[in-house]
Amino acid sequence: MNKQGKKSNPRIYLFLGALTSLTCIVLLAAAWTAVNHPAFASIIPRSPVPTQENLWAQVEIVKPLPKPADTNVFAQGAAEAPAPADVSPPPTEIESTPAPTDESASVPAEAPVSTPEVTETPAELAMEIVPPTPTSAYVPPANPQKPGSVSVGNGVRWIDVDLTNQMVYAYEGDVIVNSFLVSTGTWLTPTVTGQYKIYVKYRSAKMSGPGYYLPNVPYIMYFYKGYGLHGTYWHNNFGTPMSHGCVNLSIPDAEWLYGWASVGTLVNVHY
Repeated sequence: MNKQGKKSNPRIYLFLGALTSLTCIVLLAAAWTAVNHPAFASIIPRSPVPTQENLWAQVEIVKPLPKPADTNVFAQGAAEAPAPADVSPPPTEIESTPAPTDESASVPAEAPVSTPEVTETPAELAMEIVPPTPTSAYVPPANPQKPGSVSVGNGVRWIDVDLTNQMVYAYEGDVIVNSFLVSTGTWLTPTVTGQYKIYVKYRSAKMSGPGYYLPNVPYIMYFYKGYGLHGTYWHNNFGTPMSHGCVNLSIPDAEWLYGWASVGTLVNVHY
């Protein structure tokens, strides 16, 4: 009997385990209930939740009166009140595509324009070439002459060009038969100096060069390359250097000298 009483009964252990588990569950439930109960929550300090304050203002709304409004009062109030800023977006221009039209119906027919016929008149160039007179071979003198001095026989025609005094003299031997006030080359385009002979004559021809074009220049007598004596119609400032190197004469003086001199006539140019 004593041995059986000393043996443990397994039911007791099961009962104690179940009782312990139930006690824990009850305690947990009580703790959870106490924490979430409002009375217990008021004891535990919590961080305040921010709330938005409701702002209220008293507004007095005027009821409309049943009588016609005074337009003058509204006009005066509108004039006194500042104009509200225009916040509307700027209008967007929309280009409208014009409908196609019949151009043949809207455009009047152009009247035919008569174009006058241009008749080209060829320019006439009068040129006279006088054959040179045969001369004897040149023999240099034993005593060289001074610049500007000329030794010719009696009655021989020759032309003297004085660049210093802007004069031209027509000589027959040692006798001056005529003289003319002229314009020679400027310091930029001076007239050549020396003794030359007229090699060609033109009654009228064009003359051109860098920066100038002169048609129908009268009574031209070339004595060295493009240098010559000729009439001048584009200025009347004789006595002052004006040319690109030629000797400018008035048209009457150039005509007289052209008829008096011939191809081969000596031209002496000096200062």
